[in-house]
Amino acid sequence: MTRCLRLPLLLLFCCVRTASAADDWLGETVIVKETARPQVGNKRYEWNEAPIPAIVQKVNGDWLWVGTVWVKQDEVLRLDDAPAYFTGLIDKGTNNVVGYALRGVSWLVKHEFENAIKDLTEAIRLEPANTSFYTLRGKAYYAKRNFDQALADFNEAVRLNPSNLVALNDRGVTWDALEEFGKAFKQFDEILRVSPRNALAYANRSAAWFDVEDYEKSLADVNRAIELDPKLAFAYANRGSWYLKHGDYPKALDDYQKSMELAPREWGAYNGLARVYATAPVFQAHIRDGTQALAMAQKACELSQWDEWMPVASLAAAYAELGDFEAAVKWQKKALAMSQPAKDRHQHDNLQRLELYKAGKPYYEEVSSLKEDAPKPATQPAGPETN
Repeated sequence: MTRCLRLPLLLLFCCVRTASAADDWLGETVIVKETARPQVGNKRYEWNEAPIPAIVQKVNGDWLWVGTVWVKQDEVLRLDDAPAYFTGLIDKGTNNVVGYALRGVSWLVKHEFENAIKDLTEAIRLEPANTSFYTLRGKAYYAKRNFDQALADFNEAVRLNPSNLVALNDRGVTWDALEEFGKAFKQFDEILRVSPRNALAYANRSAAWFDVEDYEKSLADVNRAIELDPKLAFAYANRGSWYLKHGDYPKALDDYQKSMELAPREWGAYNGLARVYATAPVFQAHIRDGTQALAMAQKACELSQWDEWMPVASLAAAYAELGDFEAAVKWQKKALAMSQPAKDRHQHDNLQRLELYKAGKPYYEEVSSLKEDAPKPATQPAGPETN
């Protein structure tokens, strides 16, 4: 399942999209300049009250709607232009902490994690009490699978601000990655105690329940997350994985498609679709489509910058479904090597796949239970919004 580490407070992790002349600003990922004056109606805001980074959702003349406020086109930066702009700000020496922090955000969203860590470390040196800087740097460490250092940063972020719900969520995700499930559940439970409508905590706790194979609680939590935030893309991808595990492939396809529509530059949904098309079990063999699987797996690998083992394993399965077992063995070996450095509960499956491909056989998913056994969604009442 996919975990989500979001940027803190008003900083939201957005998908990266390259603009073209045809779509201009719509759908573009932007970073608000430090000189911006966002606006809603007649009310003006400071630049850091806008989401950073953000996706342009509406265009009205020279004004761009970025989720919560309007900003002028000349008050934002396209993602590819942001590092150079903030480098210039740093060179001027007028507001170095903003320059380093926002250049660090730019690197983080562009998946240039070493650069992000370097800039955010400098931002922390300049402003050591800023909880957001530790949260951001923790995300970069997590992305590099340096979970111990990520945890140290999230701990410091929480020490500086015990109500930093993003850092608390990220700490729970990191405990899950370290297979410290008791600590992960305790963390998500605490978030939901103080913020009962926190969709992110429900979605992340769902992933942890999935990891410990408590599938009923996993489905209840992910349904609750989607109910609270119908645009939470990774929650649909996670529910797709639940349906895939339980043999309901039509629903899995629907959820992966929905996730892809909401976040077309995130790799999780493409990987899920690749798995469906490449590895559907015997009773769903009509769904298998090696050509589609290969296209989806290649897209997932590209979007993850070939840095995640799961899309690589899906690529291997797609080649096996197409009968190219030499390529399947090659990429499965790559996936196996990529997943070995960290603790991983999937190694046995990876080794099994490799032996199948060596024997000239494609891979078929094992289904936990049929869709008739699926539990009903959660219906517990929600408390007041506090996040």
